Amino acid sequence: MTAVSIGAWRFTLRGAELADLAYDGEPVLRAIRFVTRDHDWRTADDTVLARTLPSGTASRGRLRIEASARYDDTEVLRYTLEVTVDGPTLRVDATGTTTTPFRRNRIGLVVLHPPTLAGVPVTARHPSGTATEAAFPTWIAPHQPAADLSGLDWSTGRVALTLDLAGDVFETEDQRNWTDASFKTYSTPLSEPFPVALDAGSVVHQSLTLRATTDDRPGGTAAPAPDLAFLDGPAPTAAVAPPPTLQLLAASAPAAARPTAVPLDLPVLVEPVLGDPNLGAVLASARRDAGGAPLDVRFVTDDPDRLRAAIDDVLAGGPVVRIGAFDPSSHVTTPALQQALRDAAAAAGDLEVVAGTRAHFTELNRTVDLFRDWDGPLTFSVTPQMHDRSPEQVTESIRMQRWVVMSASRLAAGRALHVGPVTLRPRFNAVATSARPVVTDTTIEAGYGPQFVADATDPAQHSAVARAWFAASVEALTVPGVASITLAEAWGPRGGR
Repeated sequence: MTAVSIGAWRFTLRGAELADLAYDGEPVLRAIRFVTRDHDWRTADDTVLARTLPSGTASRGRLRIEASARYDDTEVLRYTLEVTVDGPTLRVDATGTTTTPFRRNRIGLVVLHPPTLAGVPVTARHPSGTATEAAFPTWIAPHQPAADLSGLDWSTGRVALTLDLAGDVFETEDQRNWTDASFKTYSTPLSEPFPVALDAGSVVHQSLTLRATTDDRPGGTAAPAPDLAFLDGPAPTAAVAPPPTLQLLAASAPAAARPTAVPLDLPVLVEPVLGDPNLGAVLASARRDAGGAPLDVRFVTDDPDRLRAAIDDVLAGGPVVRIGAFDPSSHVTTPALQQALRDAAAAAGDLEVVAGTRAHFTELNRTVDLFRDWDGPLTFSVTPQMHDRSPEQVTESIRMQRWVVMSASRLAAGRALHVGPVTLRPRFNAVATSARPVVTDTTIEAGYGPQFVADATDPAQHSAVARAWFAASVEALTVPGVASITLAEAWGPRGGR
């Protein structure tokens, strides 16, 4: 990382990213970066090829960054960022050129605003020349709080900011939905068709201009700060009665990697796909992981009749603490699946059933109306690396987890929450446009599910830092109403050992 100072501007070069931008001592942006997203919304890994830094601390300066965007060591695009500072104005010109035929969902500049702007007024300017008065949301917004953008105006502390955007139409989304510590303004609205096939040599050119004005009067330009006291620190676990039950996710690694140690006596969550030929093997392996403890079975299916039959079978096979079900495309519990779960609960007498999403809080936040007639507990999972795999991203997600679980509690309106699995990397791609690979093996000797998901395994999974992160996650997610928290897999490369 390299610190840069030009006049009143301060920021850090973190790879090809401008991070932690401040003007006249006031933090103004989390980051400015150029992002490449493929047809499955995977973010490319960027490698800096060359960088020219400014000299001195005069009020003017220029710097240039050249970088390569790659997937699995294959370059798909090269881009340059020309950064110019002239007094209170910072400008970024970005040019990207594809180096191979490539299907993209998005390519272009991204501006990350700090989450501390929650509740702060913002003016959204549109290509038509009109403007809309809005605010950065306090509670996590399910949909884009600002769209059809050519610019934004807002204030933070003593600094008023004007952001002009060119080269595409932009919009803003609330990235706290994925436990990112930011609001994100990005190019290519989601309303545009995707993916888009690009030939080698296709060029993307965008720019942004950020102007800052300092107001040194008492109070400066700042709007009244919202009450965010619930984020000040994790609630002591002992204050939540009863504390949430801790669970583990069933291991998906190859069977030969199974340790010989006696399994921990904890409930194990398993996500079998109805219709896959390895269904029996997946459930049997989860039973072995649980070591006599009950299973929390969350079926993946779009067939309510098949679900009813599968519930009968799994209840006959051993202890079960709860049952859930999610559609394989939307990853939520559809009304038809909800009814099948109610029928199963009524037939079993004391069976707990759960609905919601097996994906991010985003999906629960955006589909909560589907659950207006559901009076049982709700669920969602947590992973910090949906958009970014940097250490900073993972660390900052802890405080956002508290924001997410409090937003989820607000949506639940008294219903219990089952949070998890909590994993360092996504265990499946919830937004892929590619079809799910067909499973033909009746065994799980080679593993299953997350074992075959690109980038699902974090190299730091078994480190002391990861152990501390999972412990901090439990603290952040332990709030009244949370009945259980499911952590990483029971063993293997995505497990605790």
